[in-house]
Amino acid sequence: MSVEFNVLGPLQVRVDGRELALGGFTRRAALGFLLLNAGRVVSISELTEALWPDGHPPTARGILLNVVSALRKAELDLVTRKPGYLLRTEPDRVDLHRFRAATARAAAAPGPEQKAAILRDSLALWRGPVLADLVADGVTWPSLVEIEHLRDITVEDRFDAELASGKHREVIAELEALVRDHPLRERLQGQLMLALYRSGRQADALAAFRAAREKFAAELGIDPGRDLVALEQAILTQDLSLALTAAHNPLVLERKKVSVLVTRLELPGADEAADELLATTVAAISEKIEDLGGVVVTTLGSTVCAAFGAPAGREDDAARAVRAAFEITTEHPAAAAVCTGPALVTSGDKLEVGGTLLDAGLRQVAQAAVGEVRTCPATDRTLTPAGDDTPFVGRSSELAQVCAAFEQVQRARRPRLITLVGEPGTGKSRLTREFAAGRRTLTGRTPPFGRDDTFAPLAEIVRSHAGILDSDAPDVVTGKIKAISDDPWLVTQLCALVGVTPQGSDALMAWRRLVEQIAAEPLVVIVEDLHWADDLLLDHLHGLPDTADDVPLLILATARPELLERRPAWGEVITLKALSEEDTTLLLKMLTTRHEVTADLPELLQRCAGSPLFAGEYVRMLRDSDRETLPDTVQTVIGARLDSLPTLEKVILQDAAVLGPAVWPGAVAAVAEREVEEVARCLEVLRQRDFLKRSATSNVVGEAEYTFSHVLVRDVAYDRVPRTTKAMKHYHAAEWLKALPLEHVPLLAHHFQQAVWLAEAAGRPCDILGQKAREALTEAGNKATGLAARSTAVRCYQAALAVCPPGHDDRAKLLTLLGSALAWDSKGTEELAEAVELHLARNDFAGAAEASAGAWRACFHRGDHQEAKRQLDRTLEFLTKAEPGERVFGVLAHAAHSLTLAARADEAITTARAALVGATGSDRAVALETLGLAKVKKGDATGIDDIRQAIAERRQAGLSYSLGLINLGTAYATLGDARARKAARAESRVAGLRHGDRFALSFLDSSRYVELFWEGCYDEALQNLDEAIKNAPSQPYLYSIRARIKLLTGDHDGARTDAAIALEHARTKAHPGELQHPLVLRARIALLDGERPDVDELLTLLAGAQITGPIGAGLPIVLAAAGHGPECLAALSWSRWKDAAVAHLRGDREEAFRIYREIGSIPDADEAR
Repeated sequence: MSVEFNVLGPLQVRVDGRELALGGFTRRAALGFLLLNAGRVVSISELTEALWPDGHPPTARGILLNVVSALRKAELDLVTRKPGYLLRTEPDRVDLHRFRAATARAAAAPGPEQKAAILRDSLALWRGPVLADLVADGVTWPSLVEIEHLRDITVEDRFDAELASGKHREVIAELEALVRDHPLRERLQGQLMLALYRSGRQADALAAFRAAREKFAAELGIDPGRDLVALEQAILTQDLSLALTAAHNPLVLERKKVSVLVTRLELPGADEAADELLATTVAAISEKIEDLGGVVVTTLGSTVCAAFGAPAGREDDAARAVRAAFEITTEHPAAAAVCTGPALVTSGDKLEVGGTLLDAGLRQVAQAAVGEVRTCPATDRTLTPAGDDTPFVGRSSELAQVCAAFEQVQRARRPRLITLVGEPGTGKSRLTREFAAGRRTLTGRTPPFGRDDTFAPLAEIVRSHAGILDSDAPDVVTGKIKAISDDPWLVTQLCALVGVTPQGSDALMAWRRLVEQIAAEPLVVIVEDLHWADDLLLDHLHGLPDTADDVPLLILATARPELLERRPAWGEVITLKALSEEDTTLLLKMLTTRHEVTADLPELLQRCAGSPLFAGEYVRMLRDSDRETLPDTVQTVIGARLDSLPTLEKVILQDAAVLGPAVWPGAVAAVAEREVEEVARCLEVLRQRDFLKRSATSNVVGEAEYTFSHVLVRDVAYDRVPRTTKAMKHYHAAEWLKALPLEHVPLLAHHFQQAVWLAEAAGRPCDILGQKAREALTEAGNKATGLAARSTAVRCYQAALAVCPPGHDDRAKLLTLLGSALAWDSKGTEELAEAVELHLARNDFAGAAEASAGAWRACFHRGDHQEAKRQLDRTLEFLTKAEPGERVFGVLAHAAHSLTLAARADEAITTARAALVGATGSDRAVALETLGLAKVKKGDATGIDDIRQAIAERRQAGLSYSLGLINLGTAYATLGDARARKAARAESRVAGLRHGDRFALSFLDSSRYVELFWEGCYDEALQNLDEAIKNAPSQPYLYSIRARIKLLTGDHDGARTDAAIALEHARTKAHPGELQHPLVLRARIALLDGERPDVDELLTLLAGAQITGPIGAGLPIVLAAAGHGPECLAALSWSRWKDAAVAHLRGDREEAFRIYREIGSIPDADEAR
């Protein structure tokens, strides 16, 4: 519980953000007095005197006991301590303590600006006179006067600090108002006089003194004090001591675009006269450079180096440099060169320009002849006005299109996706805001590093709808999600989506279900910056309109043209082009009127080139700097605006740019290594000057949230931070993010990764940075794995490896994670092989088992069963040498599953039971399912119960159980119950649709051919098989079933072809389970050709195995034709398929027919008959 006490104004107590009702006067007065004395014991006599100063009633003690009891019931920590009571609370929970602490901190501030900022913030705590409500009821405690006096002194101290920092003009109006209200406070009168005098208003300052003297005489009958009279005399004589002492300019290092001018003089002679001529000429050149706005950086003999654009840039710096070069070469025997580009600029009391730009200028001028001016390509481009085709406003047609689309969505109640596409600054966001006004909307943004967090915009939408803050603890987040849904599965998946839990492979469907629930009434979902989205997210959004009905939902996305380069066939697009001349002119008139700027509109119109971003930045530049010239490119405009800021605000803006699109005072303070109060004041100034926007809500409790007014403002500010400085600032940003209870893992990883790469690029040691980066990137990858976003997981693990030095202990673990993620796409074997070797070198057998298990998966998915067997055997060998633990039990569970797929049922049962000793969560469910499947393969029907238990545990844990139901159907089919299989798959489809299990749904759709075959729907089965073979052309079982259908339908040539292909692929895979059906088909083709079938290999395979369902009656037919009786199936595991085959082989066709009918296979029943 968080409790805050406020006494600087009416008494107020806030519990967890809500104001507490305090009751009547006596209770409020008792609490107020205790708060003024918080942290010390207040005696009963003191408290009684404070409540009843004119004498207490006979029942005072009882009243006091009731008051104490009521305060305790309100959960205030009020304890009895002799001789009275003690209110226990953290000092910072009382605003009076914070005020006093701030004034003490201000006294130790390093400079007047910092002191003024601290005092401003401390005074902002006041909401009125101290305990104003109690004072209104007649309270007159002496301590109240003392506190008010402290406030008065703080106000005056603040004005002293403002005056010392050069803010004399800014404080005049405030001082005049205070002097009117408090005319007898001499210090305020003196501060007003000094402010007026330093603002060039000597007469007004003297008039203020005369007014003060008259007031003192009229009300007190005395003259002003000695200090005020001395100040008047100093103003009369314009005493130099009143002037503001010039402070040293702070040192600022930034990387910025400048134009460097290098001149080389060639003067005759080498005597003293020549030296004097050189000095005179250099002075003249320096004067010319300074007249045109440049700064001479250095001179070396006859060479003069100057910079244009430092310390403050202009839009025409290159033009000024070139003009200076021509004038110098015209007036003097000199050669000149102008180079434009980024340079390291150190500004302060002395300007320094470093980097390769100066070297380039020196090389150019060395090759130039006297009278010649050379320029680099960048300078030439800067001198040539560049157009920009990016629009911003004038979007009535596009707005009408979006509105019409939303109306259609509401009528049809079907989702629709529309994407606004345009270059940066075209007005996509402005059009979106215009449309969204007055409509139900949810908004998510794709971060530029969102590839490390596939579902970042979807998570933002969930957080916004549920009211989740980044600073909320995990249990708070879970509670908020439960408040919007009572579905355990949905709660589990949404918790994973927002980063609370690692499990959540069904996050996409969970998000979709949530949005569909919200969209019971018309809804607009806005997804910004879709060009940065992961392919998985693009697929989901693009397919959403085709997979939902009765949902009035419009998805409105914004993207740059890069999206269409990635997805040429992307859906419905509205392209935003350049504004017309009429619209641009109208926009410029609106902007100049609003900002009260007079401008040459035709010139602005020509320079804007139809770009609203250009128009807005040009007009703001005019408003802020009052310069006659205008920037010629948007980057120059923004750069010039940055340079118009005071040094502190500019540096804070650059520090904020390191954080990303959204910033908070605490985060910027961490990056800048400054006090939060100072940073908060600067951010507010930047907001007022349109560099930042303040968000209506914040994702960090207790922190205001700001965003950059435009992405290019942030880009320019970020580019100015030198690389070596960026590395440490990214590190500070990551450390601040790491301290939040709810971490934004991809953003955290981004900052750590940038810190390492920038430090390495700068040649700095970065062992500690690398370790933290690897931990963050690994966590991001694990989160992506839990959300089944495997491509994102691969990128995270690859990035972690990229900052892992060769030979580091982390390499083995990272290679295992990366290889295991790649294994799902049949890749990663090289990484996993290296991981195994590294683990073994450290005797980490559990790690080696994990890596070899991943290698098994890669080999199995690509059909290399021989290598898969080798990797599986290695996994089991490593497990026997590993120390028992949670990791080992998890690998055991998955190894058991692998054994089942490898037709090693006995080993699978033993391994699954070993895993169940210690496996938990999803690993335990895998072990149970594996145990059940292996039992079934051995003919033990109790395996069905194990699989059902696994499904129940998954369901109870809120995990997807679609695949468990598919496995259940497989078990039923193996035992001979096609109808139960169909029912389980139908239930799996319902669960898959509910959970968004794309893999399960895809598998169910692509494998319908089996149930269609058993139902006798041959045409539909063939269509499904043809599609499946296109997607998996090397799977033998697909050709086998198609061959059998062709046999039954009379397509004997087709059957021969498919049977041959099936056998070829099965032998390549060398998996015993894959060979059964192709061998039966080979025998049936032999019978068709009038030959005796060869079944010896088939009988060898069948020993201890199960009949695979689709073989059905084909098996006893070929065995009988080869002269075998029912005894040949004795070693076969039990199933209803075996019962039918045995009946067929002993000549009881009616019994075989009956069993096949009970199984649910029409083709097998027909053949048995």
